[in-house]
Parts: sequence; C-alpha cells; structure tokens
Amino acid sequence: MIKNIINKDIFKAYDIRGKVGTDWCLNENYNDAFLIGQALGSQLISEKSNDIIVGRDGRNSSENISESLILGLLSVGCNVTDIGLTATPVVYFCLDQLNIPNCAMVTGSHNPPLHNGIKMVTNRVATSQQMIESLYFDIIGEDFEGDLGTFSHYDSAITEYQKAIANNINLNKPLRIGIDAGNGATALFAQSLFEILGCEVHPLFCEVDGNFPNHSPDPTTPENLESLIELVKENNLDIGIAFDGDGDRMIAVDNEGNLLWPDRILILLAQEILAIKPNSRIVFDIKCSMLLATEIRKAGGQAAFCPNGHSIMKREVLRLDAIMGGEFSGHIVLRDRWNDFDDAPYVAARFLEILSNTDKTCADVFRYIPDSFSTYEYKIKAKDIHDATELVAKFIKNADFSGATLNTLDGLRVEYDDCWGLIRSSNTSASIGIRFEATSAERLKEIKQQFRTVFKTIAFEQELPF
Repeated sequence: MIKNIINKDIFKAYDIRGKVGTDWCLNENYNDAFLIGQALGSQLISEKSNDIIVGRDGRNSSENISESLILGLLSVGCNVTDIGLTATPVVYFCLDQLNIPNCAMVTGSHNPPLHNGIKMVTNRVATSQQMIESLYFDIIGEDFEGDLGTFSHYDSAITEYQKAIANNINLNKPLRIGIDAGNGATALFAQSLFEILGCEVHPLFCEVDGNFPNHSPDPTTPENLESLIELVKENNLDIGIAFDGDGDRMIAVDNEGNLLWPDRILILLAQEILAIKPNSRIVFDIKCSMLLATEIRKAGGQAAFCPNGHSIMKREVLRLDAIMGGEFSGHIVLRDRWNDFDDAPYVAARFLEILSNTDKTCADVFRYIPDSFSTYEYKIKAKDIHDATELVAKFIKNADFSGATLNTLDGLRVEYDDCWGLIRSSNTSASIGIRFEATSAERLKEIKQQFRTVFKTIAFEQELPF
C-alpha cells in the first residue's frame, strides 16, 4: 500500500528538481520537502551516519523548503547543522570544515525563478541516480519513525570559506575584474572575496534576488553575458567572470569581451596543474572540445571522458582518482589544492592566479591555446523526458556517418578526425542537446548538414536551431 504521495518526476538523475507549485510543494504546502527529509534522514540513520549540513540559496521558495526539509531530517533522528542562506560550494566546503560527511543544499541552480530543488552529498560523495530514485520509493512505501535529532546553526561558514580561499590563492599582481553574480547566492560574498584577494572588483547584479530580475541565472547562455561583456569593455577590465544561481558553475569573458567557454578554461587549468603533477588523470564530460583531450595528453596527462552530469563527473573523478574534472556547463573540480567538489569562486580564483603570473592579457593568453570552430549547446524541446529519450534513440538507429567513430557513452557523439557532433537527451528536462565542433568553418557546416540529413530521415517536424 502506498504510504505517501509525491511526484516521481522531481527525482532526477543528479538531484531533486521541479517547478514549485506545479511539480512539487503545491498550494504553498511544503510537505514534499518534509517527506524527502524523512527519507534521506532514514537512509543516513540506517548507515549510522546521523549528521548532515543543510544550506539554501536565495530563491523565494528556498527558506520554506529548507525549513520543512530540516524538520523531516530531525523527525527521524538526524543531527542537522544549518548554515542558512549561502552558495552550494560553501556547503561543500563545510563538509571538511565541520567534519560532517553529508549535506543537502536547497537550490534551483541555474533554472528559472519558480524552479527549486535539492542537491545532496552522502558519505562525501555526490548522490547517484539510483540513490535519488530510492528516496522516492522509500517515501511512497514507508512510514518513517525515529527519535528526534539535534539542531544547530553554523554562522561563520562564508567567513571561513573566504579565509580558506585567501590562504590558498596568491595573486602576483592586482587585477581589475568584473563579477556578475546574476542575483544568485554568490552575490553574498563574491565582491568581498575577490577584494580580499587584491582585485579591483566591478560588481554586476551582486544583490541576492530570487526573482532574478536582470537575467536568467545560467551563464552558459550567451545572451545572459551581454551586460558583463559591456562592463568589461567599457571599463577596460582584465577579465569578467559570471556565476550561476548557486555558485557551482562559472564562465568568463576575456579583456576584449570574447566568451571563454569552460572547456577552454579547462585546458588552461590542466596545463598549469599537469606542469606540477604530470601523468595525472583529468575527467571531462562528453560535451567538451576535442582539443581538451589533445592538450591534456600534450601536457603529460591522461584524458578520460564521462557522461554529462555534475554528480556523475564528481563520482568519476573519485573513482579514477583524477586530479581534476570538468564539464562544458562550467562545473569544475580542482583536487590538487582544494577538495572533491565543483566550486566556481575557487576555480575563478585559480584562473586569476594564472593570469596574475603573466604580463600577457587574458585574450593573449588564450591566443596561445588552440581554438576551433564550435557551437554552444543547441536545445530542442520535447514533450517530456521520455519523448526526448525516444527521439535520440530513433536518431541513433537511423544514423549513417560513414568513416566516423560512434561514441554512445551518453547519447551519440559522432567523431571524425577534424570534427564531431553530439546529440543527447537531457536527464533533467524535456529537451535534447546538440553541439558541434570542427577544425574549419567548412567542416562545421558539413557535420551540421549530416545531422540535418538524419533528422530529415526520421521525419523530425520541428525547425532545427542549427
């Protein structure tokens, strides 16, 4: 018999996520979060791991969700340390700072204002899809019981986080930087952090506002970077950095206003790290540039693909004991001097440290890094996640790419020596992602046309974005 009712669709591959008032927490009732707290807490108790850190971002629904989540955790016997309003990397930092192996962060990440969710870590590892699914089945199948746990606040998390980064980073010259916090959680401390490091900071949207009035909190969408590019150009800044809604992703623009995609930033970071720790392994997701693997090997490292997904990447980094991991979306893990998690402010600080060690401008530094003709990730909407999965499966079944290597690690990546194209279904939304890269504009056109041909073969009716 079903004990509780909750929408299964919010239990995604990497975290819990959905539109508040539509997918979960209907009619301003946050009992869904209470049930999730009970299920998560019961699993921790069963593993004799009672302690957990809870944080929340600045979305309008986050405080209520967090309160109900905490009550659920307490009701089954968990000891909760609440660090309140903060960014996701600060919660990850507190795992070591407080010597607590579990955490839950209430955040909608880069999604629109009415969306919210929960990112989780158990036993210092990002939760797997199987574990997230098990929470759903526990909720609908169990009555939760337990002794009441304890509750405490940790109010100095951000202060200690800033101190730790300041002790880790050394800028050899002051830099003039633009910071776009996008009204997300990093607005709490981004300006002060980089001023502590010695930068002249030009802040942009550095006020927490859960309505995100200036632009969507997703920095990988080019139009969301227009204000930052303008700020950098108008003030002749050395670099501009943008964070997503909860601060675990970053992207940058150089001093000329050129967008620096995360996989190019990964090349620079990899070169720096491998010069000190040669033969180390670096993990990156299926969306990343073909140049990344080449440059990792040139720098003396070992390159390893993984499927897309921040939690998948982080678990793969640990499984392979990689020194570094990253995604095209901007999730980057630097384990050589920091921790096992994606921490965008720390990654930005490491990026600035590299720039401070050269007399070259940021644009000149990247002129020495190989470039290509590439696209951002195109998105095609589907009716639902199942429809997206079926469409990709149909594309793969009808794919005819003579002479190419077909990589099916995550969707289909069609690889030639001089270009590639990727199609995959999202694990978190009803959409399909497509990206291309080539060594020439002509080859980029050709690989796009090959994909269009397959779409025509399967009688795809939507207008293609490429």
